[in-house]
Amino acid sequence: MSTRLGTGTAGPVPAAGRPEALRVGPGVLAGCALYAALLAYLTKLPCRLVTWEQPETFRQLCYSDLPTLYASRGMAEGRFPYLDASALLEYPVLQTVVASATGVLAHAVDPRAGVHVGQGIYFDLNAVLLAAVWVAVVLVLGRMVAHPGHAVLAALAPAVVVTGFINWDLWPVLCTVAALLAFRRDRWALGGVLLGVGTAFKLFPFLLLGAVLVLAVRRREAGPALRAAAGAVGAWAAVNLPFALLDPVQWGWFWQFSQDRGAGFSSVWHWWNDVAAPRLDIPLLSAEGINVLALGGFALACALILVLGLVAREEPRLEQLAFLVLAAFVLSNKVYSPQFVIWLVPLVLLARPRVGEFVVWQLVEVLHWAAVFNWLGHVTGGGEELALAEDVYFTTVALHTLAVGYLVVRVAADVLRGRGTSP
Repeated sequence: MSTRLGTGTAGPVPAAGRPEALRVGPGVLAGCALYAALLAYLTKLPCRLVTWEQPETFRQLCYSDLPTLYASRGMAEGRFPYLDASALLEYPVLQTVVASATGVLAHAVDPRAGVHVGQGIYFDLNAVLLAAVWVAVVLVLGRMVAHPGHAVLAALAPAVVVTGFINWDLWPVLCTVAALLAFRRDRWALGGVLLGVGTAFKLFPFLLLGAVLVLAVRRREAGPALRAAAGAVGAWAAVNLPFALLDPVQWGWFWQFSQDRGAGFSSVWHWWNDVAAPRLDIPLLSAEGINVLALGGFALACALILVLGLVAREEPRLEQLAFLVLAAFVLSNKVYSPQFVIWLVPLVLLARPRVGEFVVWQLVEVLHWAAVFNWLGHVTGGGEELALAEDVYFTTVALHTLAVGYLVVRVAADVLRGRGTSP
């Protein structure tokens, strides 16, 4: 029996009759990605030149976690997670390593520099690395999309421009798309290793194993899924074990922080606690209650995706199921930071490459990004327009949720009817 679990061909699918002149080379794709990275840097330039302090970072829409964490987690004083027990950073191992290593470099450039200068150096170092990572993401995606224009569309995605330099999320996105390419080429163990490495950056790449599992159950063929799972678990353990032994407090801080935190901005649970519950005069959801509801909602969504994959007329593509799993997590999770949109950009163009839908969704996410930080600016800095900013913010949260939900429905309909399941 074939070991191809419906992942498509090993490379881009040529459009019938497409002229050779329409092909987009890697140089063009890299140029587009670098242009988007430059725009992303320019969105943060007001803070880079003046101040990274709040509420100005919110009001000028140039907030980034990078310089904020550099100043607030001891890196500006030369203290670094895994090198100093008093410095704790609430991220998985590899994200903490990247943050710490660039912190060491930034501090070494000028140990006596003021905080703002150090923040600028730190941000610049990470921006250069993130730009390179984004180029790599686009180049990998260019080998997978059905039409070269879709890779260009991804490279210039507006939501990536405004959120790409907020955090380090582009690193696990690279691991995710590289894993999908490996799966297309039947390299299941390698794909699993890449997902394991991505999970050491951020947890979401691990969820893509659920899509592999759905296809394995449909095909009644466990070998590829087992190899992928073994690769993922083995790579994750190989990366995590040394750091867990070196500094168990820092290693466990991410898990403790994730467990204890309440509803994050822009999640449906934050909307419930800040809008619905006060207006209905009912108790707020606790962090423990939100954990149960978020996990239960995601588990239910995964069960529905499994059923969908089994009853579909034709075998779905892995990218379609991967999008559904990840979108379900985004919608049900108790945290939705604005940069989480980056997780979905490649998968949308692989699962349902419709230019009009993609552009509308991107515009909604950009509006959401602007509304989030405008609202935070009013919350932290005061102002008479706080109520209006709050109404706009929660409206864009609803729009973002509806936009992602719409894409989920359309991809699920494609899978159910056998549309777009063949490359």
